[in-house]
Amino acid sequence: MEWIIRSALVMGIIVLLGLSLGKKKEHKKRSVPGFFSFDQYKERELSQRGVFDKTKW
Repeated sequence: MEWIIRSALVMGIIVLLGLSLGKKKEHKKRSVPGFFSFDQYKERELSQRGVFDKTKW
């Protein structure tokens, strides 16, 4: 019965360490500086790939 308690404690410690390491690796969400035009970005990306934009129709 003691091994169950010990294994639960070890698993809890592993989970806590994993969560703390995962939070450190998260990227900070920052806004794009200046004006950003999604339409221009989309047009540039589609033209680079040679894809025809059917959403304009």
